[in-house]
Amino acid sequence: MRLGISSWTYAWSVGMAGFPAPSAPLDAFGLLAKARELGVGVLQIADNLPLERLSANELGALAARARDWGIRLEPGTRGVRPERLLPFLDIAAHLRARLVRTLLHDDLGCPTLEQAGEFLRALLPELERRDLVLAVENHDFFPTRQLRALVEGLHSPRIGVCLDPVNNFAQGESTREVLDNLGVLSVNFHCKDYVIRRKLGGLGFDVEGAPAGEGMLDLDLCRERLDESMSCIIELWTPWQGSTESTIALEADWARRSVHRLNARLGGRP
Repeated sequence: MRLGISSWTYAWSVGMAGFPAPSAPLDAFGLLAKARELGVGVLQIADNLPLERLSANELGALAARARDWGIRLEPGTRGVRPERLLPFLDIAAHLRARLVRTLLHDDLGCPTLEQAGEFLRALLPELERRDLVLAVENHDFFPTRQLRALVEGLHSPRIGVCLDPVNNFAQGESTREVLDNLGVLSVNFHCKDYVIRRKLGGLGFDVEGAPAGEGMLDLDLCRERLDESMSCIIELWTPWQGSTESTIALEADWARRSVHRLNARLGGRP
């Protein structure tokens, strides 16, 4: 798999709503420099670092620098409404991207699966014209079987799944169920590791993030069920450490450890 990082690898460095802002928030160019420093070959810039804020000239400069450094860009947003996604495809063109990651929901809410199917079907001619693949990420709004039915019903290689192995915990689904239901449709992998611990007193559990390869995620199963040609994007659920600075420091350490372990475990390549 081609290893990469995301703006969700460095969520605290970008800035998290409801928490003190970083003294120097990470922007798209800074994130690209992080990818180069870590030696990865893909950078996914997602909805927490909106690319819509960049001008056409800035997008072109970002694409040129990424090309010079041998890093492939994958833009990401949220929502599947055509009025939302169609303008974003222009951003993908500026970045010379071949894959766009999105979510079913956006700031207006989450459409029904029937509505989502209509929206995505309307986008197919433009995806075909631009030679783009749209990766729809599984989230906790719908069980994975329903997302599978949605994507299969479109009958198009232009729309696949961005598989996140833990987002569907809120649906009561295990990572194995997610891989069973969505693995064959996946075109992009969000490698997000986790640990589950009993609460103090034993009544209930806490789910927290972990550096990739150091938690409970079955990486061997992921590699078995997913196509080796897709990108493997590290996402981190780095826990709050009491201050923005200390959390950013832990996040940076987890990113380095994750790249090191995934290069060894998944055969990641730059």
